[in-house]
Formats: sequence, C-alpha cells, structure tokens
Amino acid sequence: MEMNSFFPLFGGVRHYAWGETASADAVPYIAKLLGVDAGAEPWAELWLGAHPSLPSEVIVDGVRQPLGAAISAQPAEWLGAAAMAALTPPQLSFLFKVLACSHPLSIQSHPDAASAKVLHATKPQLYPDANDKTEVMIALEPFEALAGFRNLQMIRRDLAAVTAFGSLTEAWRTGTDAAGLKGLCAALFAMEDAPRQTMLSAALAEVSAPGRKRNPAEELFVRLGEEYPGDRGTFFAFLLNQITLQPGQALFLAPNTPHAYQRGAGIECMTNSDNVIRAGLTPKAVDVETLMDTLNFRDVGATLVEPVREKRGAGTVERYVLPTPKFQLAFYRDAPCAVEELGEAIGVFLVVSGRVALAVDGRPQAEAGMGTAWVRPAALRNATVTPLEPGTLVAWAMPNF
Repeated sequence: MEMNSFFPLFGGVRHYAWGETASADAVPYIAKLLGVDAGAEPWAELWLGAHPSLPSEVIVDGVRQPLGAAISAQPAEWLGAAAMAALTPPQLSFLFKVLACSHPLSIQSHPDAASAKVLHATKPQLYPDANDKTEVMIALEPFEALAGFRNLQMIRRDLAAVTAFGSLTEAWRTGTDAAGLKGLCAALFAMEDAPRQTMLSAALAEVSAPGRKRNPAEELFVRLGEEYPGDRGTFFAFLLNQITLQPGQALFLAPNTPHAYQRGAGIECMTNSDNVIRAGLTPKAVDVETLMDTLNFRDVGATLVEPVREKRGAGTVERYVLPTPKFQLAFYRDAPCAVEELGEAIGVFLVVSGRVALAVDGRPQAEAGMGTAWVRPAALRNATVTPLEPGTLVAWAMPNF
C-alpha cells in the first residue's frame, strides 16, 4: 500500500460519569471540539491510538479498519526504524487523548513496567494490558489536579487542626511506620468501613462549621466530601499537592505517583496502557493492596514540565520533551510544520482549533478543521501541515526513541 500520505484518524469517546455534561451555559469541551450534539451524556475522553480497549480507526485503500491492524500489516512503514528496533512486537508506543472533567477522577496511580506484567497476569479483569503507564497532562484551559504527596510536616500540621482525625493519627502514631506517609495510608485503609465513615463525617462537619477559616486542604476536603460523603478518597485532600495548570502548562506523572484530576480540559498522552490502580472517589473497583505495594510514598511533590519554545513566523512551536522514550508532544500555535523536523517516526496530530492545509510533495492533499485527527506514517517524508487562519493550534504526539 502507498504510504506517501496523511491518513485521517477516527477516535472513540468515553462517556465516564466524571466528564462534562451539556447545560444551558456550556457545551462539553469534547463535543464542541468534534462539532457534534452533546445530548445528555457526559463527555470524558477522546482516544486517539491503537489500544484494544478503544482502538481508533483509519481508512486504508478505501477500507476503514483499526489503526493497530493497519500497523501490523506494514509495521516498518507506519512506525519507523527506531520503533521497530525498540518494541517487540512492533506497535504504537503511546495513547493520545483529550480529557475533560467537571467532577473529580478517582484517587489513583499507574503501575511501572515490572508491576504491570504481574498485575495483567494475575488480575487481567482489573489491568487490561502488561504495559507501564507513564503520562503527561497539558492544559487547554485552567486545569485543576492533585498530584504527588505533600510535605509530611505540612500534612501533620493540617491533620492536627481537625480533632475528628484523632483516632486515625493515634493509629498512625502507634503503627509500624509511624514516621512515614505509607504508615498514614496504611492506618487509613486498615480502618473498618463504619468507623472510617463516622470519622470522615465528623471531620466534614467540623471543618464546615460556620466561621471556620479553612486552609486549602480543608476547602478541598469539603468539596470532595459533599460529592463523595464517607469515601476514604476524600482524605487525600490532606495528602496530595493541589495544582492548577494554566493553558500550555504540563504535569508529568511517572508510574506509581498518586494523583487525581479534578476539573478542566487538556491533552493527555501516555504509554499505550489503560492500567489504573484505584483507591477511592469512584464506583469502580479499588485495589488497596496493590496501591500500597506499588505507590511512591516519598513527598517529592509534582513534576511540572516547561516546553521548549521556538518562535516561527507569526506563531510558536512548543516542544514537550519528557523523561520517557515512548512519547513526546509538540504544540504548533499558528505555526507551519514540515514532517521532516519530527524525525522518521509515526506521529498522531489533532487540530485543536482553527484550520490547516495538508500537502504532500508540494501538492495539496486536504484541508482539515477543528476536531479532526490524522496519522503521519514514518514513510511519509516530504509533507507539511500549514495553518490557514489565526488561532490555529495543532497538537502532535510521537515517539521519543
């Protein structure tokens, strides 16, 4: 098959309960991006990739088929030499998403490579693949998240201000890891459901009392407690860093990092995995034992990544080079892109706003509007993506081999 072309990519949408729902004042970000009627269901994630849980499709020789199947038929032409050498079997190394939430996601982490292999083998119903899950979130609008443990001294200070937590802190103080965050989490998870819910309800009433001057952890605890009353995940309001990303800012999450996205919309990219270890704030299955075995309990904070910016004509190119070989990202804001500058590797790009012209060997192929996604196969060398109107943003994901 001739590979000297861009290929349109058709992604799938996840309608998780925490996604955005249409109202009289707003259209869900993903529905607006795709230019479709939102209906009544929540819009949570747009998947662009080849993961078997929700594979995207391409049209090849007039036949619409899963991207993974197309790659398997001609892996070298699609992926490029570096990916062929790095991955066995040859496959797309990343999953590209748009995520939008108006409610908190679960308190969670993702496994590293060694843990993922074991978890997939022993609990395939919870962990659908054997891949690690490293990820990055780049905000498209102000985006709130929890990520990484706070400083332990600050946690102790804030817990001491809530008398209802006395039974938990006493269990922590007398436990086997009285000095560490792991001991605190172990004490929380060891509590029986009834006393834990009683403690959390009492703490919520205490910090919600009229006239109380609440600190940021207490403010978040109230918000989470009103939405998930009695859920142990609400306690993580005291444990994790609160972060607000501004558009273009990026949050990198290594495996085993505790986190929970709160609200906003952004571009998310990760290794080709759908493995999630959950601890609370969710009706889905939680796996506390695995979380305790794998979580990074050091108070290392959150990892923010600044892009390398390059002025190009009237626009800007922002490159997010990340500490993983599986993916990197680039935002082209009102800036042209020649695919040669991206290397000889597969790339997936999404027109986030505006409109672009696609050309191959100097000849027009197509015009692409907001919400359309495309694949650049590694075999495509002499091609360009050029903005056609001000305010055009094109987001690219590609390997980092």
